[in-house]
Amino acid sequence: MIPKKTDVLIVGAGPIGLMTAIMLQRLGVETVLIERRAGLHDAPQAHVISARSMEICRSIGISDARLRAKASNPMDTIFIRWVDHLLGQDLGVYSMISDPATMKRMLSQTPTPVCNLSQDQFERVLFDQMPAAAQPLFEHSWQSYRPHQDGYISQIERGDGTEFEISSRFIIAADGAGSRVRSAIGAQMEGPDQIQSYVTIHFHADLRKDLDDRVGLLYWIMDPECAGCFIAHNIDQNWVYMNALREDLPANGIDESLFEARLRRAIGSDVAIDIKSFSTWRMTAQVSSAYQKDGVFLVGDAAHRFPPTGGLGMNTGIQDAHNLTWKIAMVLKGASPALLDTYETERRPSAVSNSRQSHENFLKMSEVETSLDTDGDGVISAADFTSLKNDPERQVQVQAAIQRQAKHFNMRGLDLGVSYTSALIVPDGVPPIVDDPICQYEPSTVPGTRLPHAWLKRGDRQISVLDLVRADRFLVLASKPLADAVLSALDGLKDLGRGVDLVIVLEGHEIAPADDQFDEIFAEDHILIVRPDGHIAARLPADMPTSLLQDTFDKILPILGGKPDDSSRGTRRDETVC
Repeated sequence: MIPKKTDVLIVGAGPIGLMTAIMLQRLGVETVLIERRAGLHDAPQAHVISARSMEICRSIGISDARLRAKASNPMDTIFIRWVDHLLGQDLGVYSMISDPATMKRMLSQTPTPVCNLSQDQFERVLFDQMPAAAQPLFEHSWQSYRPHQDGYISQIERGDGTEFEISSRFIIAADGAGSRVRSAIGAQMEGPDQIQSYVTIHFHADLRKDLDDRVGLLYWIMDPECAGCFIAHNIDQNWVYMNALREDLPANGIDESLFEARLRRAIGSDVAIDIKSFSTWRMTAQVSSAYQKDGVFLVGDAAHRFPPTGGLGMNTGIQDAHNLTWKIAMVLKGASPALLDTYETERRPSAVSNSRQSHENFLKMSEVETSLDTDGDGVISAADFTSLKNDPERQVQVQAAIQRQAKHFNMRGLDLGVSYTSALIVPDGVPPIVDDPICQYEPSTVPGTRLPHAWLKRGDRQISVLDLVRADRFLVLASKPLADAVLSALDGLKDLGRGVDLVIVLEGHEIAPADDQFDEIFAEDHILIVRPDGHIAARLPADMPTSLLQDTFDKILPILGGKPDDSSRGTRRDETVC
């Protein structure tokens, strides 16, 4: 039976719609999730799950081990190769681990490093995580909506052409780049809408032996007759070839035999392949002019679509959902609707930045092509490949151009370094500072930033600082005993959203540092007020007067508004769910 009324109607059951539904269900919010397709995706599509996305998965009960069990072998994803053909000659190689010290530092900054997992496999994990009652209604298309009392009535069409209505307090559009919901609220996509056209071929083949020791995650094909990229979702079986077109997409469909010939040329050897599908797409770099209209919200590709150069698209969408869902849950339990106005304020700037950088990454790739053009005629040819092979000086130039693509493959700053500015953030006058905000992430407790990771011990268990954050409560985090007056002030707070957890991380306490990392990051003995999405709302000195604590909460409380349930009132000391 399909409910006629729900708290939230989610349109679109791709990875972002599924994540949104899981988050809301865990917060006790009733949802209906509809999807126009007949089922989950069966082709790989996106494949990089960033460190922050992995952290968010961890926070909703999807373990790191469960995802990695389905992911590529990490040793197969270290190298990015520029080649004449897939099974041909390497023209240059980028290594993800060329700087061991940097890699070690990166691994220390998150409990869940980046994972190469195909989108279709990721969706299956998310689908299996969902309660049976919350799973998607496939072959159900959203048609339109109209305001109704304190929510909306949506018109839904089934696959057989019949229609029905669903009433919901909120609508979340996760319905992709061609979002019908986005059009309905009058939002427009802003930015370049046609950067490059591609034909994509998904095929199965075991190429490990043919590649010998030339394993890699991406293979950029430089032969102009079949220029494009191979994505090794699984070297032993699952591949995608993207053929970059010099012309626009054919109006009457593609000639599959023509593009199969290009695929075989790009492979460079007559090996056994099993083609699963052909598809077409246009690369764009666009962000919606609006992320919300009253109680209707856009997430994922409905709100933004980027070039894949950087792997930010799906990951930006996951952070959209993470930012929005706890706010909706609080409003449904009595918080002020003004809380929801912070969604666009906080998330749209991140999408604009990610779109811009993804586009710049794509344009910068031309530097490699220029370096490969040894005769300067503007066309990369077999003669250029031969010349490069016999010219060590030119090889150095090509490798230098490849090394300048680092921002394409390391966008750690844009992933872990997202910082918000809104009415939910109380600044203390200190901005986060890094030399390169794209590639570098420096752990910081500056208000607006993500709570930094450090390992802790709770009895004989190792946990992350991030595990202290709960999706339905604020966290007050301290690294030294607090004065009785401060504890009394915390105990006196009765109206902070759905409540607040107090955790003191200190040797001799229930939760203690596991090593020196915690003390290095939290050495200044601040009290941090952390939001349910893990971003720091305020930073206060540990020896503050109680009036400062009260003043800080007074700045946050008006936007949270409402009164929590009696069961969620007050604080809990040294207690959390990990």
